[in-house]
Amino acid sequence: MAERELAIVANARITLNDVNTTPRWSNERLLSLLSEAQDTLCKSVPLLNTRTIINTIVGQPTYRLPLDCIKLIRASSEGIPLKLSSYDEVEDINPDWEEDKSSAFSSIIVNALDQQEIRPYPLVSESKPIKIVYHARPVDLGWDSETEDTVEELTISTMWDDGLKQYVIGMAFLDYGDEASNTRAATAMGLYQAAFVEATKLSQKSFAKRAVTTSFQGKVASNYGGNSYGNRNCRSGY
Repeated sequence: MAERELAIVANARITLNDVNTTPRWSNERLLSLLSEAQDTLCKSVPLLNTRTIINTIVGQPTYRLPLDCIKLIRASSEGIPLKLSSYDEVEDINPDWEEDKSSAFSSIIVNALDQQEIRPYPLVSESKPIKIVYHARPVDLGWDSETEDTVEELTISTMWDDGLKQYVIGMAFLDYGDEASNTRAATAMGLYQAAFVEATKLSQKSFAKRAVTTSFQGKVASNYGGNSYGNRNCRSGY
């Protein structure tokens, strides 16, 4: 039972004055807004990190990151951290880098035009697993009409529940469309934005501690901004 999620919706209904026996908004509608609130927050702020393993194949140069990946945070192979780099940086060092071979990977090259595509560097003669950690999007909560419950649960910390509730309230008020409701929606979204700013500040502090100051990754730490997170071709150490 999605107790946490339904509690947030119930609290939102109080502000929405929607506690009658025939509510204006269904649980499905409000929970879809709650899911949207979490997704919107996580797309810009790294509140959710996920680990996985990419099994490389000899002769295959590039690989796809998981579909829920927003930004690669760190990578390692055989217990050795791999530098996160760009094609431009590698080519500046060695124009013929594509022919380089070694017994182990040393870097992960991220494609600036398709940031879900990575290329382990240099070429190796045997398959080696690569462990990655990435900034991820949460799974949609979904709704099961038969059980009247969510399919998934909220992923991020309960400390953001009030901010998520304000998003639900704000977006629900917009359904009315009248001036008074729009004003109340703006107030609620302002409270959600305050939570967004706080989450961004916390993530920046965490990011600064984790950043690896290589020539490339040092730029990541100095250029990082909450709302632009993930929009640059830059990656961080962890």
